[in-house]
Amino acid sequence: MDKKKVLLLSANPSNTDRLRVEAEFREIEACCQKSSLRDRFAIVAKGAVRIDDLQPILLQEVPRVVHFSGHGAAENGLVLENDAGDWQLAPTDALAELFRILQNGIDCVVLNACFSQVQAEAIARYVPYVLGMNQAIGDVAAIEFAKGFYGALFEGKSVKDAFELGKNLIALKNIPEVQTPVLLERSYERQVLPRVNLAIEEPEGAVRIGSQFYIPRSPQEEQAFKAIAMPHALIRLKSPDRMGKSSLLVRVLEEARQLGNRTTWLDLQKCDRKFFENMDRFLQWFCAVIGRDFGVKAKPTDDWDEMFGANGNCEEFFERYLLNDDDDRPLVIAIENLDRIFLHEAIEVDFCGLLRGWHEQGKHDKTWGKLRLVLAYSMESFSTKDINQSPFNVGTPIDLDEFTIAQVQELAALHGLSAAQIEPIANLVGGHPYLVRMAFYNLASGANSLEPIIQGAATEVGLFGKHLTTRLAKVEKDTHLTEVLRSLVNSQQPIRFDLATTAKLDGMGLILRTETGVKIRNELYRRYFQNRLGV
Repeated sequence: MDKKKVLLLSANPSNTDRLRVEAEFREIEACCQKSSLRDRFAIVAKGAVRIDDLQPILLQEVPRVVHFSGHGAAENGLVLENDAGDWQLAPTDALAELFRILQNGIDCVVLNACFSQVQAEAIARYVPYVLGMNQAIGDVAAIEFAKGFYGALFEGKSVKDAFELGKNLIALKNIPEVQTPVLLERSYERQVLPRVNLAIEEPEGAVRIGSQFYIPRSPQEEQAFKAIAMPHALIRLKSPDRMGKSSLLVRVLEEARQLGNRTTWLDLQKCDRKFFENMDRFLQWFCAVIGRDFGVKAKPTDDWDEMFGANGNCEEFFERYLLNDDDDRPLVIAIENLDRIFLHEAIEVDFCGLLRGWHEQGKHDKTWGKLRLVLAYSMESFSTKDINQSPFNVGTPIDLDEFTIAQVQELAALHGLSAAQIEPIANLVGGHPYLVRMAFYNLASGANSLEPIIQGAATEVGLFGKHLTTRLAKVEKDTHLTEVLRSLVNSQQPIRFDLATTAKLDGMGLILRTETGVKIRNELYRRYFQNRLGV
């Protein structure tokens, strides 16, 4: 997986006061080396930066974070160098325009320079987060802030948390400049300008690795990457339908591959119905598919002995062919659509108990410690079972839901859309990742214009018709769910339902949870189901 690049720029012209730039960069690099997520980042340092260097460096390096250390000149700009090594100002407006043109992929700009708040405010029109200094800042405070900020950022913390920890480190060192750093966020009320030279990607399926249309899910992504590097890991990736589980799942597996692990992926939706008839057949299929992925010639049925039961035979197959001493590399198994087994109670209880047992065994058994599990599902089962046999209360939980407004705006920018196009879509579908992607793709590709998308949205012939009818068909299979949904779309206030009902609606992505109950997820669902359910 591509590393997140942090670009360190500095300028300390010969006719300006000397700064401890090298010491600051050493501390930032040391923070990266000490981080448990150091393999996720790459640091590139460029010193004595001239005006002529800025564009080529940004074009060639394509950083996620741009850090400048040097002198600021308030409203006049930042101090860079000329060919003779003397100072030369980069004007504020021109700097902001540079980041407007090259905003693709830049998440954060750090201006660790005196009086740089003016530049930070200008650049923040185009970059999600920009840090500047509201007055002069000494070398010691600048270095301590950088240590605190990057120490947190390299451990997967958000920019906001990292900023607060940077300030906190200044305070802990009893340095009186704790209020000097300022954090500015991009204002999403402004029109988002197009990002050019990107081939529009269709919104179906997981977003491919390397796609510029993938919106990172932070901090869930960092949590999952950190967890998958641990022995006997069990990651529980849960989200309502169409919220981005598959896109994150492929990235967790890619991270595991980058760490040198063996990986495989099973989608239970692709498992034939006949294999759910009994536990032996299901686990024989399970072992056969995984064995095939790793070139195992033996068939599970060759050594399957009824005397030892389905679970015992499955464990024997794993120990003999997949976790043996011939290969010490960890084995990562991702199971998508795990909730399909909830329809088959006998298999659900035994299989969930098996997964839980493997996780627990890995804590004290080196062989089973090589096994790491990633379970992806839309809803949990509320059938009665032994809590000590459930894998849903151990391991690392990763919950996904809608895009934030910032993420919606970022996706819109990638599609070259304006604020006038974004607002009606967001008002209709909120931050629903799939629905937002579908609308933006159709707008950007020219397949539809805004007015017909909005007018026909809640109908079965509109852009979202297939998505809506699929959910209606699931609801109509259950009389109780139909009545519950009818009450939801007719209420402006959240309503409480029993856990099983809430889980079913949540799994289909139809509701939002609140402190006082649940409500219909978005205006699109409200309009459509009001019409179809006769409200």
